[in-house]
Amino acid sequence: MLPRQLNNISENRKAIAPYNFVELPDKIVEVKEEDLPQQNIYSENRHTGRIECTLTTESPLYIRCGLTKAEFECGIESKDLPDFFYTQPEFKHLKPVLPGSSLRGMIRSLVEIISFSKIDKVSDADKFFFRAVAADKDDPLKDIYKNYLNKENIKAGYLLKKNDGWYIRPATKIEGKYFIYIEEKSVEGKIDGFICMKSLDYVPQYIQNISFGDLYTQNGRHCAKQISNDCTKFKYIGVLITSGNMLENTNLDEQEREIKLKSKEGRKYHYLVERPDEKAQLIKINDDAIKNYSSALTSFQQAKSPYENNPFDENNGVLKNERVIFYSQTESEEITLFGQSPNFRIPYIPKNKQTAASAVDFIPEYLRDTSIIDIADAIFGFVRDKKQKDEKQQARKGRIFVSDAQCLSNTDNIWWEKTANHVITPQILASPKPTTFQHYLVQPKDTQAQKKQLKHYASEPEKETVIRGHKLYWHKGSKPDIKHPNPDETSETQKTEIKPIGTGVKFKFTINFENLNDVELGALMWVLDIAANEKYRLSLGMGKPLGMGAVKIEPKLYFSHRISRYKQLFRGNNWEMAETPEEYTKYVTEFEKYILTDLQKDNFDSKTKIAEFKKIPRIKMLLEMLNWQENPGELLEKTRYMEIERKQQPRLGDDENEYKARRVLPTPLDIKTREEFQIDQEVDAKVVSCEVKYIQKGKKNQEL
Repeated sequence: MLPRQLNNISENRKAIAPYNFVELPDKIVEVKEEDLPQQNIYSENRHTGRIECTLTTESPLYIRCGLTKAEFECGIESKDLPDFFYTQPEFKHLKPVLPGSSLRGMIRSLVEIISFSKIDKVSDADKFFFRAVAADKDDPLKDIYKNYLNKENIKAGYLLKKNDGWYIRPATKIEGKYFIYIEEKSVEGKIDGFICMKSLDYVPQYIQNISFGDLYTQNGRHCAKQISNDCTKFKYIGVLITSGNMLENTNLDEQEREIKLKSKEGRKYHYLVERPDEKAQLIKINDDAIKNYSSALTSFQQAKSPYENNPFDENNGVLKNERVIFYSQTESEEITLFGQSPNFRIPYIPKNKQTAASAVDFIPEYLRDTSIIDIADAIFGFVRDKKQKDEKQQARKGRIFVSDAQCLSNTDNIWWEKTANHVITPQILASPKPTTFQHYLVQPKDTQAQKKQLKHYASEPEKETVIRGHKLYWHKGSKPDIKHPNPDETSETQKTEIKPIGTGVKFKFTINFENLNDVELGALMWVLDIAANEKYRLSLGMGKPLGMGAVKIEPKLYFSHRISRYKQLFRGNNWEMAETPEEYTKYVTEFEKYILTDLQKDNFDSKTKIAEFKKIPRIKMLLEMLNWQENPGELLEKTRYMEIERKQQPRLGDDENEYKARRVLPTPLDIKTREEFQIDQEVDAKVVSCEVKYIQKGKKNQEL
């Protein structure tokens, strides 16, 4: 059994987020390869036909259109083009289209969840790093970071690129130290081009050919008091490397940034490094460490900079020939830990592993076994990434085909924004932060959600923790707050424009299918039946964290009778379609029975022996995430992003930084999504006490 997320987290330890997770399955429901149909005939005992779907938008919807060849050649970025997806350029402002690929992807992801399928399409290229310089004593990463980066082990040297990789030549020591410190006040006004840390346009800098001297010791640090651009003025010659001011990656406007900088009392030291020690031997940097570093560059490190002294290359970060780098040498002959400053990020290395962690490490092996065919593979097709043996198929085409969705509504009134061009600037959404391990990793019961005991990416995979599962976003009603309140104050690199469709807009698309058995057709119709249910909505397109993309889908199933279809060409004045409308409930039931039977066979986990498919915890979590309310009320506060600097109330705890306490994200079932019971709402309940009440009626007690 996999570790499971703890329940009943105390209120003072609960995190909030616009997303949550459907837990991983304890087993995969497999399909035998020999049970798949031939692909050159229509099987008599299988179903071929189509599903006509009417899609209605329930919240603003946006799918961006790609660049034309001319736009691409002009260097235009897609974020600068607000057009909705279209297929006919001459009608792009009148006839928005929902691409079939987006609809197919939405349906497949849900079929994977309900059919207990694999999670194998995850890259291990992105490695996880962390920094815990000033972490609280109860932070689970503090001791790990301290053990790796003992101050006495940190050295400085110069990078050298050779044919077989990157090397470091150690710097010449300054009174026994590879680098020393200098206070910012000692640099200000002394070095050409130096930007003070409290400047609004401050960036880390790398300034060569300077001299420094007049050394002293303060608070255990070896420091220089004097510095100059004149290399003949002081005893030592080398490089000045400046610190970050911890505001490089924040989304503050200029006024907020200025206030923060003026109040900041943090870093005030920079670093000085002497010239290379030509007598010292070169030390090779591990090739995997280079790959891991390059794959984990932050958006700040990758941003283009107008400053000549910028220490980062947009493609390689700090990896520049003859540049100073800080490193820590472990027992290994090759260097695996390095960075731009002495307090550099280090990789998470899981227990019993030797390499930097990625999300793949925390997905159990049986869930990424590509030799297994699951129901989603059987329906949608697959391509195996490894060469197959024993006559196993390398690839198989899918048996469903999803058309683009064409707009049915009056095109005069379909856009969300009622201005002339229908364009808005949405709120800024950054990329996901999976290194927020208290959200993305299972925190088992034994952690009690306490900060010091939390599992992280250096914990032991599978035994101690795993990823939380499939990530989905909460709906936020039909009128979510999606517009940026101050678009003119937003950085151009972060700002984008979109042209979303409004609510109540109808589209029509077709799902054609071939040779599906009862279970496969049932899996498809289970998803579409939920999409038609008034209690639920699916999610499509961009802006899901803001509540965009809620859609309702109403399906109609038709079977095609292939023998009759090909016996004659016409029926009267029309084509002979040989189709009949079908009721799909029985196929949904067959699918549910199949999954329940598979989970319960071979005495697999008695806890899954549930008579009702929708009572399986994994399915209950999914339905909770698809739960739809026109006006969600208090749920909006429970599904917002936490903030690093939240001044207004309500706020989690007393600290403005809501992330600092590392609160744990509960399961979807532990978040109250409805403020009162609804008609026909299904609930789970446990009787904890029972008392018989009587009322007086005439001369007899009548039992209630």
